Amino acid sequence: MHSLNESRFCISKAIEARSLPDGGRLVKQTSRAEYLALNPEQQRILDRFDGKRNVQEVLHSFLTEGVRPRIRSFYDLVLQASHKGFLVEGSEDLSRDAVRGVRWPIGWGLIPSIIISLIMLGFGARAILTSTIVLPSSPASCLLALAALIVAWSEGHFLAGCVLSGFGRQVYGAGICWNRIIPHFSVDARDAFMGGRACEASVALQKIAGAFLVAGLASFESSGAALFGSCVAIFILTSPFGNTPAHDLLYALFRREYQLPKYASKFLSTKAITQLFDWKEKLSEEKYLLLFSTYAICWMGVVFRAAGRLNADNSHDLIRNLSTATEAGSRVGAFLGFSLLILTMAAPLVFLLWLILKSIHRLAAPMLFNAESALIQGSGSGGRPPDDQVVGHLQKILLFSQLSPQELSQAAAAMKFTTVPPQTTIIRERDMGDALFVILSGSVEVLKEDESGQPILVTKLGAGDVFGEIALLDQVPRTSTVRGIEETSLLALSKADFERLMVSALGAEKIKTIVQVCAFLKRNALFADWHPQALMSVAREFTFQEFHAGDIVIQEGRTNDAFYVIYEGDFEVRKDGSSVAALAHGDFCGEISLLHDTPATATVAATRTGRCLRLGKEKFLKFVSQDFLTGLAIETALESRLGRAAA
Repeated sequence: MHSLNESRFCISKAIEARSLPDGGRLVKQTSRAEYLALNPEQQRILDRFDGKRNVQEVLHSFLTEGVRPRIRSFYDLVLQASHKGFLVEGSEDLSRDAVRGVRWPIGWGLIPSIIISLIMLGFGARAILTSTIVLPSSPASCLLALAALIVAWSEGHFLAGCVLSGFGRQVYGAGICWNRIIPHFSVDARDAFMGGRACEASVALQKIAGAFLVAGLASFESSGAALFGSCVAIFILTSPFGNTPAHDLLYALFRREYQLPKYASKFLSTKAITQLFDWKEKLSEEKYLLLFSTYAICWMGVVFRAAGRLNADNSHDLIRNLSTATEAGSRVGAFLGFSLLILTMAAPLVFLLWLILKSIHRLAAPMLFNAESALIQGSGSGGRPPDDQVVGHLQKILLFSQLSPQELSQAAAAMKFTTVPPQTTIIRERDMGDALFVILSGSVEVLKEDESGQPILVTKLGAGDVFGEIALLDQVPRTSTVRGIEETSLLALSKADFERLMVSALGAEKIKTIVQVCAFLKRNALFADWHPQALMSVAREFTFQEFHAGDIVIQEGRTNDAFYVIYEGDFEVRKDGSSVAALAHGDFCGEISLLHDTPATATVAATRTGRCLRLGKEKFLKFVSQDFLTGLAIETALESRLGRAAA
């Protein structure tokens, strides 16, 4: 099986597209019912696949242009598009995995949908507010309540199908569904995505309104049990938690990104309250996250209020049935009804208390429950390798390799050994840094919270990797969480010992220079996709070289022995004596002559005093050939990135 880079993709013939006002595009793979939302850059990438060039050649064509996509973003899009069938290789079989829609008998568009929804919502709300809701207390009334619940769910799905049809969209998977254990009629409304936000919102609104219609009809028939069943359906459908119509409605109306994960529930349980104490932090999805949180708290208040009303209307009869009923069924029904009321009233209060306690812990944890301090204090010497093995291990590591043998021995002796089981948190994001860690064996994952509080995998580290040193240098809170993947053996150097041994031996300036170079390289397009450990390794090999106005960096026609990245200053590219380009902060030169082993094709000279980061030829070729982009054929990708005629 050939690699992804060798695949020759072309765009599927089974594509439907819809342009958005912001310049983006919604696309659908019609034979598989798969969907993508593309920004202009992603559209440009997919349009480049014509079946004649392989993936690597398409990437090369972009990287030789002025506006270049990030390599990781490029591959992410290609993998996703090929998996969903937007990009195909060879002959395309449109019948494979084909998904067929259902023709709906009736349909209406946006305005009728809004009018119909408002009528049903008003009809049902008035009925609920003016009628008495009776808890089922007999088998017959329980069956009636269950039937009302099933009809309410089914009615909403049928109306959602009408909206999809009215918007000209497909209705998939119509039939009986056992979702939430209760059988009901259901439709797959995924095609609302192609109808845009209006279609998505209308579908969600109709699913909710259908339950209100059933509640109004139950009240009209004076059926308290049926009204109870429809109210249960309403509370489930309007719940903000999970993939409910209410969440779908908020998601359709207020999210900014078209394919944003539904992470508002995570935000509510993790960051909603603490965000009040960190109001300066700007959230890209602030409207969606905060409105969802507000709605969720209000919804819980309504649930509590409704449970209180049910308790007032039914508690006397329930207690009487518990104490006087002669039939076992009546007593069991009364007990279950009374328990449900108590649980419904208690659940919102317990949830709010849990949110508050969790938020207090989140705020206090960095000061009172530092994860790495607890880990170091609990470390022991059992299983610790001999000091000579520790010294040999440290000699291979960037920050320790420049220490003398005596200093290495002192560092090894100062380090504490610990073994952590899988899923142990070693460093927690937002904690103040207390130690530097060296991995002896095992592996860890580096996680960073997104704005919702959801941990996102950044990278994985293994034996020989170091983490935690940057927070010790800059005196800033930890920027990510590190957690063990498997049983992992670690060496920990405390902050005090780090300053006593490392900073005193090498000097804070030298260590900071490495970190400074890493930060600079990370901002450069050439190294933007490299993970931190790769950057730390390459930063060690770069040296600063100062140039004054008029100094020649590279001479046209002569052998060049280095690759340069401009750190500060202005430089000029001259070819045949004429100025052809200007180079400044972040630009690079010298790569073509190194890669092709030819004399320099242009002269590069300083126009004012500046500094460059210099990497020798041998080391440059070494790093070009290493896989620093997590398995994405770095040699080909980096050579393509370098393949523009700069020097």
